[in-house]
Amino acid sequence: MHDSSDSASFALTPIGHIISDYPDKFGVPRQPGLAPAANARLVLTAPFDDPLTVRGLEDFSHLWISFIFHQSPTRWTPLVRPAAPGWQP
Repeated sequence: MHDSSDSASFALTPIGHIISDYPDKFGVPRQPGLAPAANARLVLTAPFDDPLTVRGLEDFSHLWISFIFHQSPTRWTPLVRPAAPGWQP
């Protein structure tokens, strides 16, 4: 069991934001294979927007991005609602 008295806090500084074909949560496919033409772009903000920051990324097929749901409702719930019966993307 984890002793909460030993917990550490971390301050995070945003380095950018994502722009995608899905500006809202509705309509985002749950499986990426369902929308092969969908695009997203990571826009880095200063001072992280220096080209040296991403030098060599083109040599990789995937990129892991950590994010925070900063626009989540104040009252968070772990409930995930399944798609309505008969719903098609």
